[in-house]
Parts: sequence; C-alpha cells; structure tokens
Amino acid sequence: MESEKKVSRGEKRKNELLEIAADAIIELGYANTSMDEIVRRARASKTTVYRHFKNKEAMLAEIVSNLSEGPVLSIKPLDSNEDGGSRQELEEILFVFGKAVLTLIYDDRTLGLWRMLIGEGSRAPHITKSFFQLGPKRATSSIAQQLQLASDLGIVAIEHPENAAAIFMGMLREDTHLALLLGVQSAPDEQEISGHVRQCVRDFMKAYGV
Repeated sequence: MESEKKVSRGEKRKNELLEIAADAIIELGYANTSMDEIVRRARASKTTVYRHFKNKEAMLAEIVSNLSEGPVLSIKPLDSNEDGGSRQELEEILFVFGKAVLTLIYDDRTLGLWRMLIGEGSRAPHITKSFFQLGPKRATSSIAQQLQLASDLGIVAIEHPENAAAIFMGMLREDTHLALLLGVQSAPDEQEISGHVRQCVRDFMKAYGV
C-alpha cells in the first residue's frame, strides 16, 4: 500500500501564509491590510510571499476557496445507476453536508471574514462577489447537483434544484447565523448542530420527497 502523500514544505508554508493573511484581514479589514503587513507578520521575505500569491485579493480568494472545501468534499455522490440511490442515502448526504456547512459558518474565523466583508462590501464589491461565488454559491451548487440527480432517480420531486438547495441552506442557517454575526448568541455545540440538521433534513424531505 502506498504511503499517504505528505504535505510538501512549500505547501505547508503556503497554508501558514494564508492563516496569517486571514487573521490580518479579519483584524484590520481588507482595505487596511497590505501585502507588506502580511510579509511583516509572516516574518518572511517579499519574494517568498509573492512566489505563492500575486496580491492580497488572490490570497483572500484562496482562503475562501479552502474554507468551502469542507462542505463540498463532505458530499458523497448518490449512486447514479438506474437501480441505485435511495431516500435514506440522500438524507445521509444532506445530513453530513449540513453538519459540515454549520461547523464552517459557526467557526470564529469564518464569522470574522463574514463581518469584515459585510462591513467593506460597498467599498470593494468585487471582493464580496468573489467571496459569494467561491464560498456560499459553490456549496449551494454542489448540493444542488445531488438534488438534481435525486430528482432524476425519482427520490425527490424538484423542478429547480438550485432554488431547492438555497432553501435547504437557509433552513440550516436560520436566525442562528445572523445572531452569531451580531455577537448576541454563542455557537451551538455539536449535539445541537446535529439535532438541528436532522430536523432540517426531515422537513426538507417532507416537502420534496416522493
């Protein structure tokens, strides 16, 4: 059996730079964070930083893309064979995906990025657009693909998978996400998250299941 591929030294350093950049952007705001500040905090040379990223916009895009990988990679595709796929299988896909989404968006660093982008969105709309496409939109589109397949297999009756996926995402977030962004509520624990996601899946399947 081949040994698991180790993370290269360069990749490890790249990830460290992304973490440093994320912390700086959350603390100072996107507009006030310069590449020089990131270089200073990283105690690295400009050559090292620019070898990995051409600018801070590229860094932010990769930060968001990496964050969204959790929910996206959690999706185990439905069996697309004619006699494959089942309601139970879809429910488990939605549950695992839902837990991954809430674990991500309830994380302090993710909440910090949301707050920063909401505050600076009007001054840098291209940044918020990139965040939306690489983060929330990417996750929604990924689960929409599975809903389309489930509809084709006759597990659910969904005419517009993207809309149904957006509804499911809204059910997951409910008011809790806004309350966390405003800092007026503490994050639910894992058991509470699991219970909420199970209820969302039941309600969603009650509405769309056949």
